[in-house]
Amino acid sequence: MNFSLKAKFLLAAAGLTLAISGYIFLIQKEAAEMGLLMRQVVSNNLLAVQTASEIKHSFVFYDDLIFRFVSTGDAALLGESERVREKALLEIGRLKTLSDSPTLRDLLKNLEKESRQYFHDAQRLVQFYHLNQFPGETSVLKAIAWAQQAAKNKQSLSLLSAEGRARLTRIYSLCESLVDIHRVQMEEAQKQVNRILRKSSRHTRWAGAAVFLGTMLIGVLLMLSILTPIRALLSGVQRIVGGDMNFEIPSPGKDEIGRLTQAFNSMTQKLREKHRQLLEQTITDALTGVHNFRHFQEVLKSELERAHRHKRNLALLLLDIDHFKKYNDTHGHEMGNVILRTVAQVLRETLRPEDTLARYGGEEFVVLLAEADRTQGEIVAERLRLAVESCQFPGQETQPGGHISISLGGACFPQDSQVAKGLIEKADKALYASKNAGRNRFLWVPAY
Repeated sequence: MNFSLKAKFLLAAAGLTLAISGYIFLIQKEAAEMGLLMRQVVSNNLLAVQTASEIKHSFVFYDDLIFRFVSTGDAALLGESERVREKALLEIGRLKTLSDSPTLRDLLKNLEKESRQYFHDAQRLVQFYHLNQFPGETSVLKAIAWAQQAAKNKQSLSLLSAEGRARLTRIYSLCESLVDIHRVQMEEAQKQVNRILRKSSRHTRWAGAAVFLGTMLIGVLLMLSILTPIRALLSGVQRIVGGDMNFEIPSPGKDEIGRLTQAFNSMTQKLREKHRQLLEQTITDALTGVHNFRHFQEVLKSELERAHRHKRNLALLLLDIDHFKKYNDTHGHEMGNVILRTVAQVLRETLRPEDTLARYGGEEFVVLLAEADRTQGEIVAERLRLAVESCQFPGQETQPGGHISISLGGACFPQDSQVAKGLIEKADKALYASKNAGRNRFLWVPAY
């Protein structure tokens, strides 16, 4: 039967949809069973283990607060101990909702009983502390009576403290028992999960094998019917992959393969445009829109080779925005970025198209003047300085002199250096000298 390419794909899609739907249904069924078990058992037991551990921690913290209060008399510790007590009782109540077996309920009943008695004894301990405080300035008879009563209270306090420690030990033991039981239940649930996973793995393998065989069969049938036009498409693709981005694949017709070819040609055009944009981005500074320093170094190397070969001059200017840090501190970095972008635009508009402008770093820019000697370089540098000085910048009235200015330093090939690194270093020294001389000026590399 002669089906169109669209019909063949529809039939193939229908077969694959049925196979994959059954495969997904099987996986989802196993996953739902495992998820239910995880939520109902593992999650509850894990929460119960965490809650029991928190209860034990609360008792440790509460006991420490009471001991510190008895030792220091700091009333703030009593308020903190009351919050810890309420937290412990709340966590015991929460643990009761997570425990459904008779053994766990019995343990929780004992824990609740021991906890309330322990808190009661702790309050008695606090009361003994208040009773044993010396009354301060009083008569001798009252002091003697207080001492006699304090001795009795001290004996009762010692007994009460011993009972509290024993009860606290039992509470710790109950908490550990609760943790152990819930961990055992969690381990049992984990074993069930592992059994389900093994079962699911077997089903998945069989179902996956069936889907794979079905997919292979459909793929072979489709390949036999569309292989010829695809070969032509592949040949064109190989040329494009080989680097011939301007090549367009001839369309074999108006059917699906033809529309695919047209779409591929459209994609190739977009790739060419993206490639051009990407190339532009790799050589451009994102903030100012001028070249970045990495690209500048490549241009400088190329121009130096050309200057060596043809024995021509070359000038390099390094410039810096004066008092830029003060402007940033006064107006903020966003306004500082405005200044950087505006200065870059002024420089670009002032320079010739054959000159190379790049951002050197921070508020510094570098300019390469091909085939320019010292006289021509000085003329261009002064033109750049005046262009920036005469430009109106927002907030420039806060700067020294009431305007934005630049300082420039320059170096020439071959007089100052015959290598790229040397030219940049000499221009940097010249810029440093320009700033030391009062800024808003241009100087060549100093004689020293």
